[in-house]
Amino acid sequence: MNLKIPFIMLTAALLSFPALSLASTRIHINQGLNSIDLNGDGVPDAVFFAIYDNNTSHPSETLSIFIRQKNTWFIVPVPDDDGFTWTDLKLSASALRVGGIELHRYKGQVYLVRAVKYAGSDGSGDFTDKLRVKFSRFRLEESNSDPGTSVFFWAPAGVYLTARAVDDVDEAFKTINMEEFR
Repeated sequence: MNLKIPFIMLTAALLSFPALSLASTRIHINQGLNSIDLNGDGVPDAVFFAIYDNNTSHPSETLSIFIRQKNTWFIVPVPDDDGFTWTDLKLSASALRVGGIELHRYKGQVYLVRAVKYAGSDGSGDFTDKLRVKFSRFRLEESNSDPGTSVFFWAPAGVYLTARAVDDVDEAFKTINMEEFR
């Protein structure tokens, strides 16, 4: 009996296991309207991805999210702002992205993840340098208990700081690990 073939297959499977644990959870979004069931009710919701160009050197990518229930649409506000549109952040006259957002599906749940280059606890870091990235994850929640508040909102669902410093948050997003959030 030739033991080389089973050994090779077992070795290949074990070597590919770490890659599987970091498999992409990112939800690809096209410019314009994207129909994605965000709250798991079987009804497609609306995610608008657009470019906000205010005629400067750094137009921003934006994301606006609406949840559909029967014939009613609800806008979902940004969790740590007073607006309704998510936006990335680039340095002036640069393609260097120091803040960004993505949607990720992990264990059947859709999360919105924000990445921001971490300038240190005192904020003295230089965003043009390689820095670690702080990931903040949010889970879509529904609440009908308080009048005057949004029906849907993004609830905090963990944060983590990357071990490795990067030039751009897009680099960090390539290595995001949904297991790291605490």
